[in-house]
Amino acid sequence: MRVRLLLGPAGSGKTRRCLDEIRAALFAAPEGPPLLFLAPKQATFQIERQLLPDPALAGFTRLHILSFDRLAARVLRELGRPVPELLAEEGRLMVLRALLHTHREGLQIFRASARLAGFAAELSRLLRLLQHHRVAPGQLAELARAPALSAPLRGKLADLALLLAAYQQWLEAHGLQDAEVLPDTAAAALRSVRGAFPSALRFAGLWLDGFAEMTPQEIELLAALLPAGEQATLAFCLEAPPPDETHWLSPWTPVSDTVRRLRVRLAELPGCEIEVETLPRAAGRGRFAAAPALHHLEAHWAAPRPFGGDPAPAVRVFECGDPEQEVVQAAREILRFVRETGARFRETAVLLRRLEGYPELIRRVFRRYEIPFFLDRRESVAHHPLAELTRSALRTVAFDWQHADWFSALKTGLVSRQTAALDRLENEALARGWRRHSSGKLGHYARQLQPVRLADRHLAARQRKTQEARQRGIGHAG
Repeated sequence: MRVRLLLGPAGSGKTRRCLDEIRAALFAAPEGPPLLFLAPKQATFQIERQLLPDPALAGFTRLHILSFDRLAARVLRELGRPVPELLAEEGRLMVLRALLHTHREGLQIFRASARLAGFAAELSRLLRLLQHHRVAPGQLAELARAPALSAPLRGKLADLALLLAAYQQWLEAHGLQDAEVLPDTAAAALRSVRGAFPSALRFAGLWLDGFAEMTPQEIELLAALLPAGEQATLAFCLEAPPPDETHWLSPWTPVSDTVRRLRVRLAELPGCEIEVETLPRAAGRGRFAAAPALHHLEAHWAAPRPFGGDPAPAVRVFECGDPEQEVVQAAREILRFVRETGARFRETAVLLRRLEGYPELIRRVFRRYEIPFFLDRRESVAHHPLAELTRSALRTVAFDWQHADWFSALKTGLVSRQTAALDRLENEALARGWRRHSSGKLGHYARQLQPVRLADRHLAARQRKTQEARQRGIGHAG
């Protein structure tokens, strides 16, 4: 088995090399042993799009573009092992809230924080990180007894050991597994077959690209799978093989540590030949060939140097007075880029260090400029129109038709989209003091809106519109 570490700086052609090798393998033998391409979950669709525009490649059946989660599920399926019942993120939060309530008195540091809103979510993220790095409760408990650590840190480690052990015991008692440990389950299943891999798992080639960091879970799953194949190419964004140590402040520390740990683990595999190929950075070639300023910025990112030429238009800096001006300037630049270059909106991106405070500004400004966009941010379901309609409708019936409840239901947009009519109805309800239904005067209120002969025809027309809006509101609410 031959494993090649393909190293190179950004834009040097690592992904292109992988895709070219895959195309060559597909053209040479459209049918044959599987080909695997491992990429981050969010990049699998993009890899497919980069392969298919080639007119000579109408489609493929051999190639499987997978994330590590999907790879783990595929391994279990091909080995005939049942995929365990998994506890998703929402379920884990519910379990952790219950465990925090149960074990609150036994906590040393987190006792006061256990009742705070959002603490269970923070604990869930921390436990996920511990699972990715295969840290067991016993290891945390042992660290908590280390005298060299401060007392608060020892208390936190002891609390984490207690909660992680309680969580694992709860999963075992209910016959469930955390979704984050699925790669561990697949790696254990691969090791258990002792080299007797089924034909569906014996691959002709494996490519890995797009990872700046790999967890111990992913490295173990990859190491367990590689003996089933003939060759593998693992691409990483590094200018050269990493040194034995990298300063922890260096931006290349995560990927350097990953490559070092991966080489050590692969060297333990019997019959594994490791070779390293480095793609050089060449001016006038690669991703930044048409933008010398970006090429200079990428080449000297770790050790900045001044750029001798004019960086415009590739790099421009704007100083804005507030976040809204930043978003407006970004919208204008996107429109200018799309109109001048003929690019599409999906070929642009807006990067922020933190999203807090910006989502509403982006929605308002980008809609004003008619820019389609997607925000990479989870939204709470509590204020979804369907949830709001359900909650308001139930409150309307349960609390005797309070004004705020039934108008909240009508204004969700799922009952009626005639916002002007609903506004007139609400104004009339406020003016006439309509509050409750139990008084038996709902029909009386409706009769008050019958058209009357008034000298002012405009007022009569307004009352007719109000009556129609009210009747529609009563009909929808009923």
